[in-house]
Amino acid sequence: MKPTAPISDTDFRRCKYCGNLSAEPLYRLARQTVYGCSQCDFHTLDRLDPIGPLSGSNEEKPLDERSRQYMEQRMQDVDPLLPLRLQLVREQRPLAGARLLDIGAGTGQFMQRVSEEGAQAYGLEPSGLRRQFAQLKFGLELAGETIETFCEHRDNVASFDLLTLWDVIEHVNFPVETLAGARRCLKPGGYLFIDTPSRDALAYRMSERAYRLSGGKATLFLDTFYEPVPYGHKQIFRPQQLAELVEKVGFHLIRQDSGFFPPGNRLQKLIRPKNRIVLVAQRPAD
Repeated sequence: MKPTAPISDTDFRRCKYCGNLSAEPLYRLARQTVYGCSQCDFHTLDRLDPIGPLSGSNEEKPLDERSRQYMEQRMQDVDPLLPLRLQLVREQRPLAGARLLDIGAGTGQFMQRVSEEGAQAYGLEPSGLRRQFAQLKFGLELAGETIETFCEHRDNVASFDLLTLWDVIEHVNFPVETLAGARRCLKPGGYLFIDTPSRDALAYRMSERAYRLSGGKATLFLDTFYEPVPYGHKQIFRPQQLAELVEKVGFHLIRQDSGFFPPGNRLQKLIRPKNRIVLVAQRPAD
């Protein structure tokens, strides 16, 4: 795992995707700068989250009413996606008896649902406030470490059947290391599931065009795609980039789509906006 350095000590010219010293400031926004790599076209924010002992007071801060209400609202936003995510997982393996690791488990909402279906669910969540909420709401004990450190424990190596990153890969400090850690924790034949925003989304492409045409004065939605707050969005993938990355770290790509949609709705599949990436991959059997 790469050490999490303070922003002032981090050279964001080194691309987090390809490793080349070829990234330059691309979009200068109100509170942050987005770097773009001239070699692989990867876009990332000039920010890292301090994790673990460096994470500051958030780990000790008690859950207040404002934070609780925010998380309750976020749960309502995610509710419509839960049946679709569950079905995506069931298509690869029955949940009953499966060991599932939810990386970036957030409020524990998905873990609670898979546990009800008989899965042995475990969760990692670096945000202390979210861990407190999951404990109060569902009685779940989430681990505060990242997958990079979690996979270093001998008992966790090749010990899970299923691994999920729902709206997570865009938040992590180092996505290559995150996916490498995920592979290490999966059993041979185990499955990886990812859902993340896409750089092919119309809103992203319109924002890039507006920025260029206005000389940087108009950013449209770029400030919402990238978030300088703790645990905010740090990188947005193009579908092909994410597919190549999971294969690069040793997965076999099974499926990639542009979002969750009701089965059998052909019209919606034809007109669907490509604003999300939904990906399923498998760790090959040794």
